[in-house]
Amino acid sequence: MNDFQPILMPVDRVADLIGKCRRSVYQLIASDQLEAVKAGRNTLVVFASVKRYVDSLPAARFKQYPSQTKRTNA
Repeated sequence: MNDFQPILMPVDRVADLIGKCRRSVYQLIASDQLEAVKAGRNTLVVFASVKRYVDSLPAARFKQYPSQTKRTNA
């Protein structure tokens, strides 16, 4: 099996990978939360910075609500 990990990724691919839109990825780059380089006209995101960003996100927390029983019309 190939354990290849990319070094650089296009913005579109990063957006798909982290579940955000392209604009959000560019905002993360502008705020230095993601690292990016230019290769000609292409903006490529450093994959290691994507992993660091994801690792820095807080865990999702949800309230548990009591289960509701179905009401029947009697």
